[in-house]
Amino acid sequence: MSATAPDAYFRELGAFPHRELFKGAERVWEAVALLGGFLRALADAADAPAPDVPALRVEEGLAVSEGLLVPKERLKVPSLGLLIEAGARVEPGVVIKGPALLCGGAELRHGAYLRENCLIGPGAVVGHATEVKNSALLNGAEAGHFAYVGDSLLGARANLGAGVKLANLRFRTEEEKRAGAARSVRVRAEGEELDTGLGKFGAVVGDDAELGCNAVTSPGALLGPGCWVAPGAVVARGVWPAKSFFRGARPRVAPRPL
Repeated sequence: MSATAPDAYFRELGAFPHRELFKGAERVWEAVALLGGFLRALADAADAPAPDVPALRVEEGLAVSEGLLVPKERLKVPSLGLLIEAGARVEPGVVIKGPALLCGGAELRHGAYLRENCLIGPGAVVGHATEVKNSALLNGAEAGHFAYVGDSLLGARANLGAGVKLANLRFRTEEEKRAGAARSVRVRAEGEELDTGLGKFGAVVGDDAELGCNAVTSPGALLGPGCWVAPGAVVARGVWPAKSFFRGARPRVAPRPL
């Protein structure tokens, strides 16, 4: 099995109801680029009523939860490409841009913010003051408190402690900032430097991985199943084997690379 294949990180992919996202993917990060189109296609094909519930206000490209929403049937907001499956739980104060899919049993807690292209799987949790953008959380994945999940994939039961940040953008030079450009994220794997083709790419967090409070992953960090990241640790980009353990490193100052 390739070290960058989806099965290397998501061993229970067969239990994920939307595993078609990864169909034909040679590299796991290909799913990040496909999310938007995948979610739009699901929403377009879905036969579901538009929400007519006081708890959900839709205006100016946003869905805002103004009360507790636990639908008994699937709801669809065509203008946003938003699907909310029966049994999903959306607490007051949640903001959703869409496209997005909330699977049955998913839980969005007060103050969660879903930007574009979010797939929240069965039993997955997006908690208070957590922002998710262009990412998929598989069955039972949790980002419960003050986290940032950008352009990332979280495996079954992966858990992000409070304040975890999955960084998705490489440092840019002054010239790149002025031009509004971003270098694509590269990942070293299997003896070569692989270009993901993604200007923004966060992390792949394998099944059952645990990231402690305030940990940070660099763009292009791929953590195998069962990895542990100590609180406050920084994970460098690259492929990390299953059950790796990351401890915090002492800060140091060095000349900036040119």
